[in-house]
Amino acid sequence: MLLSGAVFIDRSNNNAAVASLREASKTINTNKLSLWMFPEGTRTMREEPDMIPLKKGGFHLAIQSGMPIVPVVAENYWRLYRKGVFDEGKIRVRGAWNSQFKIQ
Repeated sequence: MLLSGAVFIDRSNNNAAVASLREASKTINTNKLSLWMFPEGTRTMREEPDMIPLKKGGFHLAIQSGMPIVPVVAENYWRLYRKGVFDEGKIRVRGAWNSQFKIQ
């Protein structure tokens, strides 16, 4: 994940978390990047689809960077990835974007 440019947020330390978000915002603006994030702050490893409360960091990052938020839903990937399983396959993704926003 480090090689892909992932930004890790230390939620146990508020100052470090805020600094990470500021640095990510600068990187996004400087390099004209888009961002794929999981606003729940973690992965849910349950067979049944479920959603946990969203973290606020992603919304702060969108405001700081001026980046639009494009909601995207990925289907539950429990059948491909869970403890003891790391399989290949396809995951359906749906989003609320228009021609201005494209996933490639």
